Amino acid sequence: MGDVLARRRLLASARARLLDRPDADLPGIPDHVAASWRRSLARGVDPELVANRHHPDLDVDSRLVRCARPVIEQLAEQIAGVPVCVVLTDERARLLVRLDTAASIGRAADDNRFAEGFGYDEAAVGTNGVGTVLESGGPVHVVGAEHFVEPLQSYACAGAPVRDPFTGRIEGVLDVSCRAEHSSPILHSAVTSAAARIQDALLHDRDTGQQALFDLYTRVEARSRRAVLAVGRRTVLANTALHTLLEPRDLAALQDHARFRMHRGPDVDDRLDLPSGVRVRMRGASVTVGTTVAGLVAVVSVSAEAGGGALSRGAPDPRSVPASTSPAWRVAWTAAADAVRAGTPLLVVGETGSGRRRLLADLDRALHGPGRVVEVGPADTGEDPADRIRRSGPSPLVVLADVDRWDGVPPGLPGALRASRARLAATAADHARRGADVAELLAGVRRSVTVPPLRNRSGDLPSLVTDVLADLAPGRDARLSTEALRTLARHGWPGNVAELRDALATALRRRPVGMLGVGDLPESCQSAPRGALRPVDEAERDAIVVALRESDGNRAAAAAALGVARSTLYRKIAQYGITA
Repeated sequence: MGDVLARRRLLASARARLLDRPDADLPGIPDHVAASWRRSLARGVDPELVANRHHPDLDVDSRLVRCARPVIEQLAEQIAGVPVCVVLTDERARLLVRLDTAASIGRAADDNRFAEGFGYDEAAVGTNGVGTVLESGGPVHVVGAEHFVEPLQSYACAGAPVRDPFTGRIEGVLDVSCRAEHSSPILHSAVTSAAARIQDALLHDRDTGQQALFDLYTRVEARSRRAVLAVGRRTVLANTALHTLLEPRDLAALQDHARFRMHRGPDVDDRLDLPSGVRVRMRGASVTVGTTVAGLVAVVSVSAEAGGGALSRGAPDPRSVPASTSPAWRVAWTAAADAVRAGTPLLVVGETGSGRRRLLADLDRALHGPGRVVEVGPADTGEDPADRIRRSGPSPLVVLADVDRWDGVPPGLPGALRASRARLAATAADHARRGADVAELLAGVRRSVTVPPLRNRSGDLPSLVTDVLADLAPGRDARLSTEALRTLARHGWPGNVAELRDALATALRRRPVGMLGVGDLPESCQSAPRGALRPVDEAERDAIVVALRESDGNRAAAAAALGVARSTLYRKIAQYGITA
């Protein structure tokens, strides 16, 4: 008992000195406690009361809660002889679950606002077994007067982080709290072990594709001392060597390229120019589960440093490539430039709206001046385009647009191409089938390039937005807010650049000049569904986005306005990939 009292006096004295003089020395105080006290003081935490707030819109049915609940129940059974609260929080220290082993400890927790929905971050309640875990990144055991706020000094809490087993990011905190006299080092050991079991449950809760990606990444990283990257639909894994090798914007561009390449064959061996000027070689393989591509795992090495000479033949001339952070776009531009310059018939493939025709038009304008491009599209297949080709002058670039959608070859087109000595290019969807007559027309095509979709060109989005706004609203001061640009960056862009143009046109109709905000964007921009939506689904999605906007993101209020249960709203938000 004497040791306990002496310890309590030491802590009380040190805390009083700190409150009187923030730079006071704190001998005998554990480093993690002293550091937390100083943070609490610097953030203005009131040392005399618990001043946290309630968050009514938490997702209490999340994947983290689902994986953790059996572990929490088992932990509560193991220590049922001691009055404790077992608590799970999210990554922002907000309580998602609380399980009490005795009614008395539950009442005490309620008195201190240690209840579901309340936040327990250090900035609100000072040193504790939740917020201090998030600040330190590791498990902590805070006993009695080690708490910064006086009402909590009768209690002890042991907390441990719960990390995503793939990314290492903290997803939440598991905490066990009790009266200080019931505290024991066993609680610290038990909560750390239980947090590890939750992480294991999160690992096994992954779908088979993510598991296969993680397994291959682990094997490649274990046997290689080089930089290793793994990219899946929602997962990115990169070892320390890769983070050391590349700066952040180069790493982001490489991730975009990996997502683009993972659907284009089982093996990858690409040489790429990254935004900083560094040239790298990326060698690896895609990961498939059944017929589904789960991702790509690759080893990355530097071929040439920024500002240095390229180490391989055929490197693109940076002066001929437009500003773009996308390695795939730069490769497509350079290869297409070689073909157009040489007059070699060229096929440009990619998704609808990805900029295939724009690439050809910009290239020919840069090489041969304006007015030399003639487009023949699906709507022209019933007309004779010969007159347009003849009027365009000698050797025009004739672009056969969207040939995968042609019902047949327009009358007179083959003869017009021969007579004008036109240069030929065509655009089509990747892996699309073409009719026999169209295939015959394209028999002379000798080269092809692939344009990446907008979702694999995330680094180009700000400049594309600027260009499109300048085109849609010339002379007007129209620009996007930072939050609106973040919203666009989170969107999947199934319609590519054409969809971006439509979205910005909608925003300009709502606000013709000035700063365009999130509320000016169409509702579809705050949704990234996994598949195509039916019209009825789009209507439901738009209604949810509007409700969330009008409630300022409060999901409980949005659910009430829509007349649905909160659990239903959470499920719909996940179903439609809503980011509002």
